[in-house]
Amino acid sequence: MKIKKFTKMRRNNLYKLTLEDDSTILVHEELILKKEMLLNKEIDQDTIDNIDRLNNNLNAYDLAIKYISGRYHSIHEVRDYLKKKEIDKEVIEEVISKMLKQKYLDDKVFTKAFISDQINFTNNGPYKIRRELENFYVRDSIIDEELELFDYAKEKERLEVLIPKYVKTIRNKSYSMMKKKVVDHFSDLGYTKSIIISLLDLIEYDDKDIYLKEYEKVKKRLSRKYSGEELDFKVRQSLYQKGFRE
Repeated sequence: MKIKKFTKMRRNNLYKLTLEDDSTILVHEELILKKEMLLNKEIDQDTIDNIDRLNNNLNAYDLAIKYISGRYHSIHEVRDYLKKKEIDKEVIEEVISKMLKQKYLDDKVFTKAFISDQINFTNNGPYKIRRELENFYVRDSIIDEELELFDYAKEKERLEVLIPKYVKTIRNKSYSMMKKKVVDHFSDLGYTKSIIISLLDLIEYDDKDIYLKEYEKVKKRLSRKYSGEELDFKVRQSLYQKGFRE
């Protein structure tokens, strides 16, 4: 059918086409270029019959391209984003397939970039990085391959720097409490517990002065309520709970 007029719409990359029978139809600009409508001034009946699906597909593709423009995303992220935009499942899979062919999506590339950013800009260890990648539904085989970068040597190297820094922030703790906090902290960050403990054993940490200060503080507080042997018992009990051992 002949096209009499093209009118650019304000959003969604759409044009309103006025046809020879004075009917109008909205067509995505990429479809206009692909079908050479500007040159031929015609639109075929098959395109007209399927225009909604074709427009939806191209609009969804535009949304996906804009979404990944800020950083590289996983396949799952793009699929989930389009679902939230209420795009039909069939259209989503067509868009994903197209982006995979164009190399705009690649979970291996995403994983490599994600791990690099985690190493360079966070204190996260390999197990936490793995958990986060699993939340992106990246395949285990890809995670295993790319996490080889974060091997035992790399993990130990990072902890040799991070643990002493963290210990300085908890110098008012007993040795056993300090050790527990360090193990808990770095385990939560995704590091191997055995490596954490082995490096902790190399740190010089004398809690005798801390014990004496804490003893005086606790004794002063409890002496308002207790005295004699009962006071001594309560003080030692309190210090024991804080990890101090005589």
